[in-house]
Amino acid sequence: MKIVQQLLIGVVLAILCPALAIELKNWRLETSEKVSQSGGVISSPSYDDSKWYPVTVPSTVMGGLVENGVYPDIFYSKNLQKVNSTQFDVPWWYRTTFRATPGKTCWVLFKGINYKANVFFNGRKLSDIQQTIGTFRYFSFDLTQYLVESENVLALEVFRPSDLPFPSTNYTAIDLAITFVDWAPYPPDQNMGLWKSVELHETGPVSLQYPMVATKLSGPEHAHLTVLIEVTNRASLPSVSGILRGSIASINCTFQKEVRLNQGQSLQVIFDNATVSCLNVKHPQLWWPWQMGDAKLHHLNLSFVINGQVSDVHETRFGIREMSSELTSMGYRLYRVNGKPILIRGGGYSPDLFQRTDAKRMRQEMIYVRHMNLNAIRLEGKMENDDFFNIADEMGLLVMPGWCCCDAWQHWDIWTQDQFEISRKSLQSQIARLRIHASVLVFLYSSDELPPIQVEKNYLTVFPEEHWPNPILAAASQATSPLTGMTGVKMTGPYSWVPPIYWLQDNDTYGGAYGFLTEGGPGENPMTFESMKRTVPQGKLWPINDEWNYHCGNELGEFGSLKWFIPPLNARYGAAKSAEDFTQKSQLAAYEGLRAMYEAYSRNKYTSTGVIQWMQNNAWPENIWHLYDWYLNPSASYFATRSACEALHIQYSYTDASIWVVNSMYESQSGTFHAEAEIMTLDGKVLHRTVKHFWEFDSDSATHVFTLPKIDLPMTYFLHLVLYREDAHDSETLSENMYWLSTKADVLNWDDTNFFRTACSQWADMTALQNLPHVDLTSQGNWKESQIEGMERYNVEIHNPSPFVAFFIRVRLIDTATGQDILPILWNRNYISLLTNTSATLTADFELDIPRSRVQHIVELFNNISGKQ
Repeated sequence: MKIVQQLLIGVVLAILCPALAIELKNWRLETSEKVSQSGGVISSPSYDDSKWYPVTVPSTVMGGLVENGVYPDIFYSKNLQKVNSTQFDVPWWYRTTFRATPGKTCWVLFKGINYKANVFFNGRKLSDIQQTIGTFRYFSFDLTQYLVESENVLALEVFRPSDLPFPSTNYTAIDLAITFVDWAPYPPDQNMGLWKSVELHETGPVSLQYPMVATKLSGPEHAHLTVLIEVTNRASLPSVSGILRGSIASINCTFQKEVRLNQGQSLQVIFDNATVSCLNVKHPQLWWPWQMGDAKLHHLNLSFVINGQVSDVHETRFGIREMSSELTSMGYRLYRVNGKPILIRGGGYSPDLFQRTDAKRMRQEMIYVRHMNLNAIRLEGKMENDDFFNIADEMGLLVMPGWCCCDAWQHWDIWTQDQFEISRKSLQSQIARLRIHASVLVFLYSSDELPPIQVEKNYLTVFPEEHWPNPILAAASQATSPLTGMTGVKMTGPYSWVPPIYWLQDNDTYGGAYGFLTEGGPGENPMTFESMKRTVPQGKLWPINDEWNYHCGNELGEFGSLKWFIPPLNARYGAAKSAEDFTQKSQLAAYEGLRAMYEAYSRNKYTSTGVIQWMQNNAWPENIWHLYDWYLNPSASYFATRSACEALHIQYSYTDASIWVVNSMYESQSGTFHAEAEIMTLDGKVLHRTVKHFWEFDSDSATHVFTLPKIDLPMTYFLHLVLYREDAHDSETLSENMYWLSTKADVLNWDDTNFFRTACSQWADMTALQNLPHVDLTSQGNWKESQIEGMERYNVEIHNPSPFVAFFIRVRLIDTATGQDILPILWNRNYISLLTNTSATLTADFELDIPRSRVQHIVELFNNISGKQ
């Protein structure tokens, strides 16, 4: 894996000589219940805030209280319930101080205030709650005329939003803020506060913001660029004139334009390729999603010069790429990057429950996304910060931002003119700041429902005004807008666990592998046993109880428990006898569910055009909707996804026993290939073996290689698939896949289907897996040199000397001093099976901040855990 260098995250965002942008991180926080003075007094230099909570902004109020130890172990057990949410019914104060450079134009930019605030500076009120309102709006204030030579004081009185998705008949939720819908319990403060960064800018009279470089391709060898930058006159003079200069060194292009601005005027200045010839680029180095090519980024440098003096400079990165979409002949939404079709395979991303941001963790999670062989991330109403999009740009990941469902963003029938205005300005802020990012594929300006015409018209004016260069989508659901036509996507579920056959059996009605599923998946996904022990008290680990249920989304939603998951798990694998038994069987169900979904969508491309697993991750420790848990523990669903989406993959179809090879690379693969299938009993006896030979797999293709014959089979059996390539000297295993199957079919009851689940009238019977014989594996660990900068590598060589199948083997690395898993971690494979007298080497790459002597590997397998307690 190619790992991009860490972003430089610190107090100084960018030193743009002679301009300066500083992130104001160090603030003080206090409830208004303890502060009786006015904003004018609080924002005076003499005010004593020494007894307030010190917080690092960005920080919601709850985030700040947790930072100060007011609520320790907040995600453990039911500790979150102990927080008194009424304390947030009153406003909370944020206060900070700074020194300014004399002679500069000084202005402050707030990138996220939730939900409204009175803003004070050096004893003066700059704005009130009627003006500074809207979670996703950017606000800037000129401070120049009020600056003092000593400490300057900025203070905000912040008010929480009223925005709750439950109950669905809630008509008091009118604030266009943040909710987690049914993803998690409500944050007690509803994420009130300075939830995004605050920047102090020192420039000359004219500042530069919100650049864009749009690309139009005429074939892969010719790119036509358009450069835009927003120029603002912040001076008190009636007008200002100067020269706007720009350069892109990688294409040897420079350009400039004289600009005149009236007092307070902001102007979008455009350099068009029709007038700037060097913006027409031959043989451009394009930006690609990581599986299609290099995510090449170029540097754009802009400056504004007044009478020979630089007023402001702006440097940014951009990609030369063109995003487009179309409806296929079947009416399905297909996306293209630089003209090439792409099957979107991704997950829905959740921020931390208290909006705590960490660039290092963001990078780790995006490394996970790539490691799972996914290419996209969907953001539903949780607009991540610039670090997130910068990392996605670097790593070649596609991002699908958009508004949220179910809350005030879709309570259109109670919108007033205020909501229309706030929603429009929120969209303006987000579109202006996102348009530079190469990673952004599409903006979804609604989620579950099509907005009314007047709302959609309100949104549609923004995109051309802000020169949005990418596709837009009216809803994440199947709908037809009178203004923009068919969405070509669906969100027909499921959100609860369904058997593997679901994804290919449904081919025209629900969430099956056709079209573009913007959210859905096999739902419940209990954490691993070790993660459960970190979340639930020992005495509450078994049997399943309210502690488990509290970590199952939002109890006011359709879930809030494992009630839909336990019956099929018991029927298919046998009733669990312990928490360890239950979590291990749950991993089996998660693996086969996620693998089947991604495999089905991959096999059916481009009848299927995209799938977003709901979800990629969680806001806090949960037993539903994730590919890895909040602790960054990659469980079975992670490795099922990694396997199903690998570059060249052999797979089984549950509906007709056909075997396919999916090539996800954009180059054909040639050589001597062997596709092998072995059907075997649970004790490893081979009942049937098929081998077929191939010499080429077309680029971006799915190839039917053979169909398994109908033979007499036991109730439960294994299917082992291998794809390998031979040359004159050696053979290389390219893909290996183990299925556990039953002659008793899962029978879906399509008449008992709703938006989140499909019932079954009969479940497969794989309870015999509980009786697999005990297997004693041998293993040996050794250190190797990692190919990833900053990481260590540890290999675990495993051998199965027994005459039985060693099933569902998992290897962990732990710190012997704490007993905790070493996380995050990148295993090349895991949850594997070994046939009799076979071996495998599992490789882990990870950052290590403890002595090597404390690292120990643990080998677990289904044979030795399940059903034995």
